Amino acid sequence: MGVAAMHPAFPRRPLLLAGLSLPAIAHAQGIEPAETPRRAARWHDLRQAILGDRPVAPAGAALDLTAPARAQDAALVPIAIALSAEIAPQVTTLTLVVDENPLPLAAVFRAGQPGALRALTARIRVDAYTLLHAVAETADGRLLEAARFVKAAGGCSAPIGGDLEAARQRMGRMRLALPEGPPGPGRAVPVQVAISHPNTSGLQMDPLTRLSIPAEYIREIRVTYAGAEVIGVAPDISIAENPTFGFTLAGEPGGELRVEAADNRDRRFAGTWTLGTTG
Repeated sequence: MGVAAMHPAFPRRPLLLAGLSLPAIAHAQGIEPAETPRRAARWHDLRQAILGDRPVAPAGAALDLTAPARAQDAALVPIAIALSAEIAPQVTTLTLVVDENPLPLAAVFRAGQPGALRALTARIRVDAYTLLHAVAETADGRLLEAARFVKAAGGCSAPIGGDLEAARQRMGRMRLALPEGPPGPGRAVPVQVAISHPNTSGLQMDPLTRLSIPAEYIREIRVTYAGAEVIGVAPDISIAENPTFGFTLAGEPGGELRVEAADNRDRRFAGTWTLGTTG
């Protein structure tokens, strides 16, 4: 079964999001600040396009979105989304939006296992000074929102970090990290999965030919443990090259962790690891 078929909750978002008005980054009096009527209107339009007319409430202490105030590298901006212990088991999906990116919907995360979204990490591209928004949906249909302002520019068109052909040759290799070891009875642990992939955005230019590099990016990820889904991810071009995601895993040791991924060219990749008592 293809990875895309495993994610009925992840319909491909229409590209009309790219048609929303792009930001005027520089104003006559300097860089546009975080809070302006234009930014508020931008988020209102995006929220309507992505979530519809459903009410969205401030998350408060239930959800914490962190990112560097000023990114060192706009093409590799680390972000983290943390849910409180009370709300984490109730959250079914998390939606990450980079308001000023050409395609603002960066990723949708789905919890296959309760609490899997408790501590999410990712690396994203940021194209202009922007608000980031994380929206959590609970099992009873509530939407809770947190925002963060990031100063960065040019990340979506920045060149990849090495030779493109070499990156394509490595495409699909995966790496697993268990910083606190495998899960155990009553013990959920952080997991990080990295997939080797250039994840080109379609906005980058070949420095030799001066032609645009076609978009090639991971569009679906599914993680299972002992045969049961842990997390599903529907990313887009705002995710940085070599997509890297962190999440939370619960279960008994000795199970098989399997990662399946597919890109927009319908190439499919998979990696498996057996998590013994020592990792």
